Amino acid sequence: MAAAAVETTSGLMGMWNGTKDGQECGYIDWASGSTNVNDPKEVKIEVEDIRTLNPQPCYDNDGYGIVKHESSLTPEQFLAGNTPEGKKVIEDVYFKEVAELVKKITGSEIVHPYVFRIRQNAMKPGEFKANKLSHSALPVAHVDRDDVTGEDGVREVLGDLADQLISKHKRYAQVNIWRTVGEAIKKWPLCFVNHSAVPGWSYDTHLARVFPTNDPRIAIRGEKKHDSVLKYDPGYKYHYASDLDVDEALVFSSFDSDVDKVSPHGAFWDFASPDDAPTRRSIEVRCWVFFD
Repeated sequence: MAAAAVETTSGLMGMWNGTKDGQECGYIDWASGSTNVNDPKEVKIEVEDIRTLNPQPCYDNDGYGIVKHESSLTPEQFLAGNTPEGKKVIEDVYFKEVAELVKKITGSEIVHPYVFRIRQNAMKPGEFKANKLSHSALPVAHVDRDDVTGEDGVREVLGDLADQLISKHKRYAQVNIWRTVGEAIKKWPLCFVNHSAVPGWSYDTHLARVFPTNDPRIAIRGEKKHDSVLKYDPGYKYHYASDLDVDEALVFSSFDSDVDKVSPHGAFWDFASPDDAPTRRSIEVRCWVFFD
């Protein structure tokens, strides 16, 4: 019996496009908008639907995957997360749901949800610029943290406990749980960039650093010395989950001390998106996780 065909779509994804002054690293002043970073390179990509892959990518093997998960929160409660009252509901209720889900997926008993992001995006391709690299639906491929900002981040959240946990465990990661809010994703789906076929892929070789000043995101995510934007490589494979629905979630390592498991990711513009597709609304929770 012939294997089922792998379904694909095509689209555009933003990646690192160098600097205006030829410097290796970029900078952005969020107060003035001053930057040496070129607008993102628009890379045309062919994206495989992980629902049709056999075997499907999964967190244990690949650092990303899709899981079934229903939350007790309503869309209205998720979208109210930018208010003080709504933030408390998400942190009191949804963080517990996420922690249990991540424990089940990873087998770890040490899971610390610490921040969430709500995003809504109705942009069209070409409307994102260098000074919007970390806004809206993040249509630029990136990792949330690298080997430098990963250590900094876990210490900021866990304090003195961080060094104890890092030294005690073989591996630690920032694990994200990402879901749609209210309706299935029809625009700007999340894409995972699989780098397993790229020899020597590392944080140093395939990510560019962009150093921010006057960064308003500190109030949400804490201090971070630099952002990490993905450099293009012809060896990449691209995966997404078509029509991600409200009873599903994506799980992935947005930083991992095991670099083979980290998953560069970002929204991509799907050429098959309907013209009247609704605004993409999503919420993600980030957790520090330690593995034996």
